[in-house]
Amino acid sequence: MFPARTRSRSWCWGLFALGLSLAACCAVSADAQIFDEKFELWPTDLTIHGTVIACAEGEVPSKLAPIFQQASGGDDGVVVVLRFGDEHPDFQDFTSAAQQIKQYNFAVGKQPTSEQLAALLEDLSAATGVLIVAAGDVHAGDDGDGRSYVEAVRRVVEDGGVVCAIGGGALQLADQQWMGDAEQPSSRGGWQLLPDSVLFDASRFVDDPVDSMLEVLEASPTSVGMAIPRDTAIVLEGRKIRVYGEGKASFVLAANERQPARVQHVGAIRRGRFDPYRHVIDLTAWRRDALERRLPPFPPAQPPTPRVDKGSLIIVGGGGMPKGLMERMVELAGGEQAKMVFVPCSEQQQVSSDEWIVRKWKAMGVASAVVLHTKDRHRANGDDAFLEPLKQATGIWFGGGRQWNLADSYYGTESHRLMKKVLRRGGVVGGSSAGASIQAGYLARANPVANFDIMAPGYERGLGFIRGVAIDQHFSQRGRQKDMTQLVERYPQLLGIGIDETTALVVQQSVAEVVGKGQVYFYDRQRPVVEGEPDYVAVPAGERFDLAKRKTL
Repeated sequence: MFPARTRSRSWCWGLFALGLSLAACCAVSADAQIFDEKFELWPTDLTIHGTVIACAEGEVPSKLAPIFQQASGGDDGVVVVLRFGDEHPDFQDFTSAAQQIKQYNFAVGKQPTSEQLAALLEDLSAATGVLIVAAGDVHAGDDGDGRSYVEAVRRVVEDGGVVCAIGGGALQLADQQWMGDAEQPSSRGGWQLLPDSVLFDASRFVDDPVDSMLEVLEASPTSVGMAIPRDTAIVLEGRKIRVYGEGKASFVLAANERQPARVQHVGAIRRGRFDPYRHVIDLTAWRRDALERRLPPFPPAQPPTPRVDKGSLIIVGGGGMPKGLMERMVELAGGEQAKMVFVPCSEQQQVSSDEWIVRKWKAMGVASAVVLHTKDRHRANGDDAFLEPLKQATGIWFGGGRQWNLADSYYGTESHRLMKKVLRRGGVVGGSSAGASIQAGYLARANPVANFDIMAPGYERGLGFIRGVAIDQHFSQRGRQKDMTQLVERYPQLLGIGIDETTALVVQQSVAEVVGKGQVYFYDRQRPVVEGEPDYVAVPAGERFDLAKRKTL
């Protein structure tokens, strides 16, 4: 799950940003596969294994109890209840299904006795759910003894259980909790179950809490601000936050010199159609956006010229492989001497080692063919056994799916560096659908909430095998022309590329050959757009396009 972390990284980010700014001022290396992506800038704790519920004071939303019961194991659940103060919300509905219930009562501001602590730690070690109920502010876990049971509470979520705080204790679940009032906003450390976040009680503000949230975030600009009003709760499962109850929770990121503050108000699903953009927050994406806002602008105003100095790229628009293209890829990778690696694009922790593409490669007689998959950035960065196939690879294929998965797992890691070295050695990198988009410097259509928008704050960095471009797929078949128009109008320095299904680009040096059944569309805002005419150049199969000169050949 999201592990405990240090309280502030702002000074570190200032140094990183300075270093990257200086790097941007230097000349771009003649090697198109320069590796300047940074592992340490991005979260490694991408999801939690359990559930965290933060419920503000007031009426408890009726849907929370069933969520808690299911997440804590239902009839097999072992629930520990921590009550702070004499008055507290009713919680019987939360614990009615549990097999065992252990309850502890604490005076507000008091830590447990040594006897209580020993019993509490033993009960927490077996717990599948923890319910924290309190009226008013709770500041538990501030000293050594308190921290020990806070760590035990965190382990419940690490083991796949649930922690729910109702009332004043809810604010403690965040990385930091808001203190004070609208006139004197401040924050203090929390239990770090909602990582890189500051949690606010919105009921204490007469007006919109955003201005006060932004004041606190000035001192913690890489955090996500969250404000929960009365009669409302937020539920984090995995990496997605949903809202329950009567009010709307507010999510806020600090502004920077280029962008205004990011603000979104999210409510519960009512009557009508579920809209992921209105009803879901991907916490990891917001955390990445907060970090991105502290870095130099991306994409840069003057990106490198698109080219592949050594090796080849095969970029397929999804919907099937053009005839003979996989055979061509294997030949480019060395034929019978080819050492092929398949990198799935999956949200699952585990995938099959018996993928169809690996069977196909083996049937073609290659020297080796393996599946390489992880959701663990540390493993992708430093596990020698995991990295070994990439050190030997002559060909890599990225599968289809949702391209943010590939960015999560590999961007800035040692795996990423080794992937670029495959091209430096004259090898080949290919992929279809998501595996096409990930090859670009700019990552198109990577919103983890849904894939209807082409630009996704926090997920705009691809693996950059070819820079200065953005690549979209399933292009004509899903009517994505207007989306690419939107992207290049926002980032006119990029060359936009849209690839039809069962169609591919084969890129060597700066020349891109179109193969397959459809067309490839090039959007170049260095040329004027003529009203009434397409704002792209459509290139059919059999023709070539020079990516550096931005013209057909």
